[in-house]
Amino acid sequence: MKYYPLLLLLLTGCVSTQSLSVTERSRVYDLDYDRVFDATVLVLAEHGYAVIDAEKDEGIINTDYRAHDRLFSFLSGPTRRKISALISTTPIGTQVLLNLDIQELSDGSPISGILGGDSGNYTSKQVSPRQARRYYNELFENLENYLLLY
Repeated sequence: MKYYPLLLLLLTGCVSTQSLSVTERSRVYDLDYDRVFDATVLVLAEHGYAVIDAEKDEGIINTDYRAHDRLFSFLSGPTRRKISALISTTPIGTQVLLNLDIQELSDGSPISGILGGDSGNYTSKQVSPRQARRYYNELFENLENYLLLY
């Protein structure tokens, strides 16, 4: 848990969704830690995120960027997003804290994002609280459905 304070700072301070409080980006489940951790990894993978780091002992899950995102089509250029999760044990259950990072291609060349190259310059983008809540709620609903089934 030596990285916990640094990770917590990262998860609470990302520019993309800083307008949402930690309570809006987290849920607590009255379930076993291992079950919640494993389910979170599976749900993120099923959403098309490549999990690049899943440290069960530390409670950390990080994904790579997922490109060609249509969910945030109100942004002017191609976007990509990634998710970080912190899983921890609390007195009332297992908490899942998610952080969404959304970036938009900003080099003035939308074709480079469409062709799949990461050669363009991406910058983090602020989304509206409504849009962010919608996406977090969708992820949590899928996690909850998975936890109910297994």
